[in-house]
Amino acid sequence: MAKRDKNRFRKTYPYLRRKPVFETVLGGGSSIGEIEVGIISYNKTDVGTHTFTTSFSSVPTITAVAAETSGGTPANVNVYVEAVDLGSVQIRVSDANFVGNVHFHAITPS
Repeated sequence: MAKRDKNRFRKTYPYLRRKPVFETVLGGGSSIGEIEVGIISYNKTDVGTHTFTTSFSSVPTITAVAAETSGGTPANVNVYVEAVDLGSVQIRVSDANFVGNVHFHAITPS
């Protein structure tokens, strides 16, 4: 991973000095790591589990967001990771009768 200043990629004049805004860039000589993306479907339940197909070398970092399906309940729920290990993730939502999907990313940087 490399750091670069996003403000240096646009034209700035000398009298408009701006503070650097850094971003992390994957690539540039380093490998990305392991990534798995998936969807967990909920049908009037509040807990969902996904078994990874990727073999992670360390416990991945999980990000998750609720998405409403057509005819489902509104996706106005809190989503949180209840348990995660090398083989699976368990994601819970705040509504016990939630009908919809939760999209998640599991990432382990190298």
